[in-house]
Amino acid sequence: MDAVMLAAGNSTRFGENKLLCLLDGKPVYRYMLKLLYRKQNQHKIRHLIVVSQYGEILADVREHFPGVQAVCNPEPEKGISGSIRLGLSCLMQLAGNAQAAPDAVSGMQPCGHGDACLFAVADQPGFSESSFDKMLDFWERHPYGIVAAGLAAQPGQDAQMKNPVIFSSEYYPQLLALSGDCGGKQVIRRHMEDAGLCPLPAAELEDLDTRQALERFEHRLAFLRVFPFLKEKGHVIALTGAGGKTTFMETLASYYAGMGNKVIMTTTTHILRPARHPAAENPARLKQLLEKHWIVAAGSDAPQGKLRMSDNMQLSDYRKAADVVLIEADGAKHFPCKVPLETEPVIPDECDTVIGVAGMDALGQPLCDACFRKEKAAELLGTGKGHRITGKDLAAILYSEHGTRKGTAGRDYYIVLNKCDNEIIRARAQHIRELLLQKGAQHVACISCKPGSMYCK
Repeated sequence: MDAVMLAAGNSTRFGENKLLCLLDGKPVYRYMLKLLYRKQNQHKIRHLIVVSQYGEILADVREHFPGVQAVCNPEPEKGISGSIRLGLSCLMQLAGNAQAAPDAVSGMQPCGHGDACLFAVADQPGFSESSFDKMLDFWERHPYGIVAAGLAAQPGQDAQMKNPVIFSSEYYPQLLALSGDCGGKQVIRRHMEDAGLCPLPAAELEDLDTRQALERFEHRLAFLRVFPFLKEKGHVIALTGAGGKTTFMETLASYYAGMGNKVIMTTTTHILRPARHPAAENPARLKQLLEKHWIVAAGSDAPQGKLRMSDNMQLSDYRKAADVVLIEADGAKHFPCKVPLETEPVIPDECDTVIGVAGMDALGQPLCDACFRKEKAAELLGTGKGHRITGKDLAAILYSEHGTRKGTAGRDYYIVLNKCDNEIIRARAQHIRELLLQKGAQHVACISCKPGSMYCK
């Protein structure tokens, strides 16, 4: 298997060269480049060629990636076909099988039975080694001459064709004959009977064509860094406290689903019936819905458009059906913070992770107006009900074994300071975070799930 990375686009929709934009201190193109380079060193890729119009990228390849061929595309305005021809021609020169000049297409010969090239784009920084290996395994196990990454919008639906794409050498002449802004999809459409789609996580296949896409990816990186359990299956996660638990639970569910996981959202108390996701009341319906949707709510109908814990299903049913179970284990009547009663929260024994949530909009508000179970809160803090909540108070509630940390013994405990919707609130949240870390908290995140002000640190 050989590989060509295409890095010569003009980033028209982005407004500037997106490939040189920094993500966690590393330019966008380097994510895919380093992945392919590792695979070359693991001997899963024989020849690796990078085609670009940008001197910075070409110089980086030549200086820091020995054995990788850097090919300049001097006419990127003529479309992606030029980059494909340049990369493939270089590959065939390396293989010593034919002349490299594009006008010698008719004289090209296949590079031998079983030879193939993976074409990757440089603006898919989320593409993982696991997905690379899945594509190679899919290629080896199926007789297709073309294999593309497949994006399934929902389980059970036909996948959409995405990059990367693997082409057998028998298609090299057709790829070399492309012109203008026509890429490999033109060849695929002629040979759909010989094309297979390897289903891969949606989050890994997004091209960073716009600044909004870049911001989404930055937020995803931050979430994965702050909540490392998102990279793992099998978790049963309970959310407690107040201040936006349901919204935050749906955000976690979306991240899990974007990585190809089936998720169940449920409750041991009551939650609003999710508007964007279907709900199941019994195991048969749950199984049926999970065949068509990444995220399913589970529970029985309750008054005021809510769901309660199902009488027909147990947690074992959820764990068998889905990759991850998210449970809202505490009620708060829409208050931004909470101190629980003796019978709260309701955390199942099977739960391995607890996330305690508080809303930053509690700060400065009277305890009686901003805290659910205000009597318990006044008792915990040693104040009157008219006391205005400070950052120190919020830290005390979140870390106390009689507050949000209640019931977390033996489990991973994460604290979320929610609704950090602007810079002023974020600065206050960082101060509370420092107080919590001083108390001994291990995991404290400051977040905003509000569209347009997504934040996670």
